[in-house]
Amino acid sequence: MSTVTVNCPYCQESMTVNQGDDYAPQFHACRKCGRKFIVERGANRVKVMKEKEAPCMSNPDCREIETSATCEE
Repeated sequence: MSTVTVNCPYCQESMTVNQGDDYAPQFHACRKCGRKFIVERGANRVKVMKEKEAPCMSNPDCREIETSATCEE
């Protein structure tokens, strides 16, 4: 597990969050405004996104649905 310092995309509060050793995006709640946002580690940088603006594969809820869906024939 690694820690990264990010700014909340809603109120710009600086905070340190824990991220897993994989590159899976994770939700975090801002300690100042309480809103939920997404932090996604990349090879060279960390992306911070508002939940509603994140692409499906960067949103943990949507990603789970998409990667576990099966094809119906």
